[in-house]
Amino acid sequence: MTDKNENIRCKPSQLVNLKYFFGVLIVLIVIRIIKDLMLQIPVELVPEKLEVQIIRTPQYAAIVALLFLGYRILKIWCIHYEITTGELKHTFGILHRRHDFIELYRVKDFHVDRPLLYRIFGLGNLRIYTSDKTSPEFRLVAIRKPQEIYNILRERVEQNRREKHVFEVD
Repeated sequence: MTDKNENIRCKPSQLVNLKYFFGVLIVLIVIRIIKDLMLQIPVELVPEKLEVQIIRTPQYAAIVALLFLGYRILKIWCIHYEITTGELKHTFGILHRRHDFIELYRVKDFHVDRPLLYRIFGLGNLRIYTSDKTSPEFRLVAIRKPQEIYNILRERVEQNRREKHVFEVD
């Protein structure tokens, strides 16, 4: 996949947001049904001052649902993972960017998880267990080729431990 010293960069897939896509789609369908039902309300029952606002309420709800979906898409789009020869970098955040670093010699164990839907698209999750106090469990979610990334990461962890003379004691 890459040269032994080359940095590995990956991002989560938008497939993570699939449940939100379907949720917003269902909400938009329900809003459309409610709008059609509201148009059948006799005009005499609605106060004149509120008529325009009541008619526009489904549109406001649809805008809120679409803004929520846009936020979820942007949130996933702003996540970046980078594996260097010495550390794992995790960058995330929309307005307030945060950068987390995990030294590779602190990595204890790995777990590759590939649900059926992710396998269809060549994706998977890589869970990393560390001795780091701030991140004892770190997940790379919905990344491409998780098995290859695991193999490269495992080699780099072993190489890093040998260079720093770090050995795990249980």
